[in-house]
Amino acid sequence: MHERWTTAAIVLATLAAALALLPGLGTTPLVDWDESIYADVGRAVLGGSPWQLEFNGDPYHRKPPLLFWAIAAAYEAFGVNELSTRLPSALAGVATVAVVATAVGRRSGPLAALLGTAFLLGSTLFLERGGRRACTDALLILFSTIALWQATGGPRTRARTITAGVAVGLAVLSKGAAGIVAPVALLLAAPRDAERRRLVGGMMLVATLVAGPWYLSQLWFGGASFVASHVGHELVQRAVRPIHGDGAPWSYPLTILWESGGAWVAVVPLVVLFRLATEPATRAATLPWLWAAGLVLGAAMTMQTKLPWYPLPALPMLAVAGGMALAPGARLAFSRGRRIATAALCATALIAGLSSPQARRLVLEDELQFEPFRTLGAQIAELLGDEPFIGATQENPTLVFYGGRPIRVYPPEELSRLLLDPRSLPRAALVPETDAPTLIDLGAEELVRFGDRVLVRYAPTEG
Repeated sequence: MHERWTTAAIVLATLAAALALLPGLGTTPLVDWDESIYADVGRAVLGGSPWQLEFNGDPYHRKPPLLFWAIAAAYEAFGVNELSTRLPSALAGVATVAVVATAVGRRSGPLAALLGTAFLLGSTLFLERGGRRACTDALLILFSTIALWQATGGPRTRARTITAGVAVGLAVLSKGAAGIVAPVALLLAAPRDAERRRLVGGMMLVATLVAGPWYLSQLWFGGASFVASHVGHELVQRAVRPIHGDGAPWSYPLTILWESGGAWVAVVPLVVLFRLATEPATRAATLPWLWAAGLVLGAAMTMQTKLPWYPLPALPMLAVAGGMALAPGARLAFSRGRRIATAALCATALIAGLSSPQARRLVLEDELQFEPFRTLGAQIAELLGDEPFIGATQENPTLVFYGGRPIRVYPPEELSRLLLDPRSLPRAALVPETDAPTLIDLGAEELVRFGDRVLVRYAPTEG
């Protein structure tokens, strides 16, 4: 009977995740920057090579290919649109909830499975970057969670080792070096355990066979430029200096978890630490998940580049740890301490679950603010057709995707000079509003305005 209720709880958790993440994927515009970049890379894969990624007409070496391959497959099946762009990440988010519910439920029962689900679905950070939006983070956390679950969810077998290794390889193909968080956490949780070391060695061997061919191909095709972008820019430079903005305090990831993860991220560690101090069995099962969360947070706090989604992979790890803290222990089965711990977890899970609709609404409202980009991109595609597009003074990947063409970025003075060059007829550009009157006086035509920028076309007459 207990097994039946646990299965029902896992199914319910999966349905709740699908209802939170899947409806309306195609109704809101793609968010400028990451979503639009990934959409354009996926479209380039659809029309070109899966081994040589491109964005805005140039080679793209920053990210591994798994998300772009999945987006291209969705484009092939459902067309190039917002729904197809987001579908792989959204399905990964649903699968992450299912894996969390399964990992927790099989050990701690149906209530714990539902608690782990509520923790995730009440988090705007998880709904936004862990599932709904087209981001590499969703695939990373899914495969990292699968790897830990397979490595800790039962006796070590060859099948479990291979499954965990494949998951690590896919995590690496999702977001590079961040994909090895699971094997590192397993080692740190039991550094003297020879069996654990053999498990991790087997996982890494399989992971290398999965991810290695793509990395070798990139070294062959891209060489030094691939290393400079994929390792130098994406890893080293982000670690040593803020490449976005002016940086943030070391505690910024903790602030993000509190504000966008939910209050449960503060309650769960306290309850888990209480159980670790009193129950050795709980300690053995929970430590790898806590180490994984700690590694994510430690990296997010020490890197000089601070982006709000860096602590995201800690959320499913904490959700699993919190659910496992409900597992009955021999000495604590009816103790006052365990009753208090259970009540605290249930209360925070209830709050998180009730806040899920509000969290979803906030995510959708954030996406809707990019409607002007979708509108302008569609206007560019309609007004210009196949005409040359000189460029713009600001980089907006959303315009690249919706406009259906590469858009180079230039300083205002150079853009105006290129626009008026008589060697290419006709041509268009997105120029600052302050420069538009002078260009119009020289013969440019105003097509449409976009905030403080104006889309103009210049087609001088012959002679």
